[in-house]
Amino acid sequence: MIKKFKTVLFILLLSLPFNIANSDTLNFSVGTWEGDVKKGKAHGKGVLTFKNGAVYEGKISKNRIHGTGKLISKDGEVYEGKWRYGKFYQKIDKKIRKTIILQTEGRFYWERHEIKGKGQVRNKWFEAEKTSSGITLTSKGKKDMEAAINEALAGIGGEAAAGGGGGGGC
Repeated sequence: MIKKFKTVLFILLLSLPFNIANSDTLNFSVGTWEGDVKKGKAHGKGVLTFKNGAVYEGKISKNRIHGTGKLISKDGEVYEGKWRYGKFYQKIDKKIRKTIILQTEGRFYWERHEIKGKGQVRNKWFEAEKTSSGITLTSKGKKDMEAAINEALAGIGGEAAAGGGGGGGC
């Protein structure tokens, strides 16, 4: 009797769905998602096949590519690792990186280069482009870097001018 009970219990446990999220297909303007869906949005693991032939396999959170995943571009380039809100950063060297941006709506895929700032703005990244002589700042990148440097210098000068105080006394 106990043996039959264990067998029936085992069969019941095997028949329970272990994945709470629904696996489904969603159509976006850029392609088709086949995978986990929660509250009508792509959420969880699955495969997003873009209309141009590129394929993203991995995690999506509320229709935004976020988490561990792999993109295989239409040209066969592979970008694998941690995606943050649709962006993947590929380090080229200490001062240059390539950013891959994926979205489920609108313009779905593009890449850009960025160069790390110098001096006061060494922790910020600025827009760059690939040219015949290598990767250089775009005019927007130069303008943004200059503005950031000026802002940093104004902050230092402002602190010095605002500081001081004290003294006085008798």
